[in-house]
Amino acid sequence: MSKNANPALVALLMGSALACTSAYAQDIRTPSTSAPATADPTRQSTTMDQAQALGLLSVINRAEISAGNLASTKGQSADVKRYGQAMVKAHTENDAKLAPWRPVPASPQAQQMAEHAKSEASRLSALQGAAFDTAYINAMVMDHGKALEALDSMIIPAAKDADVVAFLKETRTHVADHLKQAQALQGAMGKGAAPGAKTR
Repeated sequence: MSKNANPALVALLMGSALACTSAYAQDIRTPSTSAPATADPTRQSTTMDQAQALGLLSVINRAEISAGNLASTKGQSADVKRYGQAMVKAHTENDAKLAPWRPVPASPQAQQMAEHAKSEASRLSALQGAAFDTAYINAMVMDHGKALEALDSMIIPAAKDADVVAFLKETRTHVADHLKQAQALQGAMGKGAAPGAKTR
C-alpha cells in the first residue's frame, strides 16, 4: 500500500477486512440454518433388511406368547383362557418356523416392541378377574392391529426370498384371524354377555 494512502481509507479497508474475518469464523462455529433437512424419520424407521424384519416378527411372537401365558393362568372367562392358550400355540409355532432364517431382533422397531411388551405384561400382571380379561382382550385387539400394520408396512416389504415372502403372507392371514377373534371377544364383553368367539 502506498505511503501516501489516505489514512481514513486505510482504516475503512482494515475494518471491513476484520468484519469479514469475524463473520467467516462465526459461520464455521454455527451451522447455517439453510442446511438441508435430515431425512424423514418415518421413512428411516420403516427401512430394514430381511433378517431385521424377521427379528421384529419374532419379538411380536414372544410378546403374544408371554401375554397368552398370562391369560391361560389369570383369565377368569373360559373363552379368554382358551384364546390365550391358542395364542401361545400359534405364535410358538410361528416363531419356530422363522428361526432357521436367523432373525435379528436388534432394530429400533424390535427394541421398541420389546419395551412395549414388557410394560404391557407388567400392567396385566397387576390385574385380576374380569378386569384382567377386559384389559387382555383390549390389548390383543390393539397388538394384533399393530402387528398387521407392521407386516404390511415393514416386515413383508423387507422380505427378499420367495419362501420368506410366502411364509409372511401366511402369517398375516393368521394374525388377521387372531384380530377378528379378539374383536369378537371384545364385542361380547362390551354387551355384557359371555364371550363365545371360536379360537384356533
